[in-house]
Amino acid sequence: MKPEKLFNLFQLPPVKSESRYAWVDYAKGIAIILVVYRHLAYGLLASGVPLPHGVTATNDMLYSFRMPLFFLLSGAFFSKSIAKRGINGVLYTKINTLLYPYLLWAIIQVSLQILFSEYANSQRSAKDYLNIFLQPRTLDQLWYLFALFNVTILYLLVTLALKEKKIGQLAVGLGLLGCAPYVQNFSALYDVALHYIFFAIGDLAARYFFREETQTWLSNPKHLLMALPVFGALQWYYLYHQQMNLYLFLPIALNGCLFVMLLSSWLAHTGKMEFLGTIGHYSLYIYLLHVSIAAQLRAVLLEMGFHQGLLLLLFLIPVAIYLSIIAYKGCMMLGLSFLFSGKTGAFKTVKKAGIS
Repeated sequence: MKPEKLFNLFQLPPVKSESRYAWVDYAKGIAIILVVYRHLAYGLLASGVPLPHGVTATNDMLYSFRMPLFFLLSGAFFSKSIAKRGINGVLYTKINTLLYPYLLWAIIQVSLQILFSEYANSQRSAKDYLNIFLQPRTLDQLWYLFALFNVTILYLLVTLALKEKKIGQLAVGLGLLGCAPYVQNFSALYDVALHYIFFAIGDLAARYFFREETQTWLSNPKHLLMALPVFGALQWYYLYHQQMNLYLFLPIALNGCLFVMLLSSWLAHTGKMEFLGTIGHYSLYIYLLHVSIAAQLRAVLLEMGFHQGLLLLLFLIPVAIYLSIIAYKGCMMLGLSFLFSGKTGAFKTVKKAGIS
């Protein structure tokens, strides 16, 4: 590898998104940081490293909206994708960018956890290969890719059946949300039932999201400050009522999504904290890689005698994110793109870094 390429590998310049949509990468960046925070905190706890109560409580308090936000943002771009690529194009794209990496990395992760069981927090066996399809929630962080693929394909089928009547999609989403508690023991079904409504709301709201006046409203700091106390109160309520009725959970999660969108829009508009946009741009690859990278780092640091939980967490979060991006960029430079995207169908997938 040439020296200049090696130098560029470790550089993370701000990603220049289309100005009107830059806030989307910021929102993904905030959400993926919260995802990494949760996974690494529980990884430390599973390794016997104690963490302050405030760390785990904050983690739980911010749990309500992280994954719903990803589904909502994905739904917001659904109609644009259909218009740009057509039904077959969207289908092939989701197979290549969601189903393919999910299956590949699930097999890799389970295999590594079996081979290196003495170092892994999760004890795996051959039956876990079946859980890739049946119980994806048991496979640590990877369940999201399978859930988003299933939600997108079901939403596509329902769209064809309803002839693009989006209000009908809300009814389907609300119905599935009511069914979710009854299929909770079957995570492949539960994740679709729980998150379909957020995808539908994103698609329905897309026509308003991307209007110039809406973008201006979202980036107004006054609206962010007005939303802050409501956001804080609802997330505090969620912390102590996590087993609530899902129809009550829905507005709490949507409020969290709205707050992150307001925050992201303001940051993008002012050009502050550009690293969030960069992290959001690479969010899919961070999602795929951070657990394995953090596990190796955690094992080394614990072996070296570092057992201060809070310090370990504060170190591991940014390092795991950074190394995940570097690992992805390195793989792309080495021609290993097959690790992240398939080539199913005649449709050529447009490469877009990020969870979408």
